[in-house]
Amino acid sequence: MSVFDTTAQELGFALDAAQQRAVAVLAGSDRNVYLWGPVGRGKSWLMATYFAAVPTDRKKRIHFHEFFRDLHLAIRRHRSNLSAALDELLSDVDLLCFDEFHVHDPADGKFIARLVPALLERRIRVVLTSNYPPWSLLPNPLFHDDFLPTIELIESSLTVVAIDGALDYRTTSRHEGGFAAGWWVTPGTAEQRAHLGLCPPDHGERTILVPAGHAVHARRVTEHSVWFDFGDLCGTTTAPADYLALATSHREWVIDEVPDLRTAGREAAQRFANLVDVLYDQDVTPVFLAATPVADLIAGARLRLDIARIASRLGQLGAVEAEEGSRPEPNRASVPIDFPERGDR
Repeated sequence: MSVFDTTAQELGFALDAAQQRAVAVLAGSDRNVYLWGPVGRGKSWLMATYFAAVPTDRKKRIHFHEFFRDLHLAIRRHRSNLSAALDELLSDVDLLCFDEFHVHDPADGKFIARLVPALLERRIRVVLTSNYPPWSLLPNPLFHDDFLPTIELIESSLTVVAIDGALDYRTTSRHEGGFAAGWWVTPGTAEQRAHLGLCPPDHGERTILVPAGHAVHARRVTEHSVWFDFGDLCGTTTAPADYLALATSHREWVIDEVPDLRTAGREAAQRFANLVDVLYDQDVTPVFLAATPVADLIAGARLRLDIARIASRLGQLGAVEAEEGSRPEPNRASVPIDFPERGDR
């Protein structure tokens, strides 16, 4: 039995046909691989299982946001020399696993058109996951044709495998830890907050953090936890690099006053989508105190990134809603959030 079968069996499921095809490609050769499919079909799990099984320390698994952050910083250090920046980041790497590859922004598309050939010239095995097939990258019709040479290079240099089984495995989450142990609380009443052990911050606890270049106002900061208002975190100029830096040092978050994204504005909604991606990928435990349930929050929201992924990730959270008596689901224990009572600080 392969490590994939064994690991799946330990988690209580069997590989579906699409996952078996991916396993055959990952284990069958050293060719670069592009795994794509809808959310929750096991792409990241397949990559993580493969990554853990490869018997070498010369490997790196990194998310899209993190890689771009690190690469742009390295390019700056090397005075715009992309090759030298890649040497710095990947000189000791034989396997690069790149999670959630996507191209929506035309400026990113131009940069990725330079990056992909430079990356593929190296003697490194590249394994990508994406919610998109290569031919759907940079879908904006004004810019898509300019990106076609890069798409053709990806298709010719990587084995493209669709992971498109019928089951969204995220719907089977048992909410035992990390991101999935968090909560989506509607509408965030005093009773709901008290039931989850959340003591609202005092005005005097407000502070300013500068995690990665942008100033971010926080309502409370403790050793492991942080409490933000949506407007301070997503309504101002922040970026995924800020969320990544904060997620490294603070493993429990409260995001208060989350509005209906249909009324939040395009940029704020997009920052929120980026935030959810980072918290999910860093396995941070969040509590969202929101004006609307998840289904109403995202319905019709105008996001550049695929809303299906954000909906799937938020759908893993426990739900506390006023019409359910302001109590968590009966099979969930309250999350111990590290925000002490005022007298204990």
